[in-house]
Amino acid sequence: MSNSAGIQIALYAPNLLNICIDDNRDGFLSGRIYHCFTEEAWSFGTMVQLIEKMEYFFDSINYPQASTETRMLSENKTVRGEELKKVKTQQDIIQHRGKKGTFYVHVRYRQNSSWQGQVEWAEKGVLKHFDSELDLIKLITGAVE
Repeated sequence: MSNSAGIQIALYAPNLLNICIDDNRDGFLSGRIYHCFTEEAWSFGTMVQLIEKMEYFFDSINYPQASTETRMLSENKTVRGEELKKVKTQQDIIQHRGKKGTFYVHVRYRQNSSWQGQVEWAEKGVLKHFDSELDLIKLITGAVE
């Protein structure tokens, strides 16, 4: 669905994320995450950190709800993230740009211990669906390289 700003992804989604990629050192992507629930961006230094912070975010706003509980090798029980309150609009967060690329991510479902949703490459206006975190990583990495 396209809107007046030319953005194809669902801007109304409460869990819309703006992933700004600022650096690509030997395939290790780093950058910032923007969402409606904090004033400041969340930084990440690797794609693993990006995925961990995104999972923390989804747990904190409880959307989309996970269909399975995260399993760990240790005996520690998974701790749900702190509850976040909305402080910005989706229009506010999509204004930021990454030095290497900007990606709007909307995770629609967390089923089968993975994510399903859409990612839009802001600079090119390309919208792609993904069926897992690995799919998402490949789409973003492929676009930046």
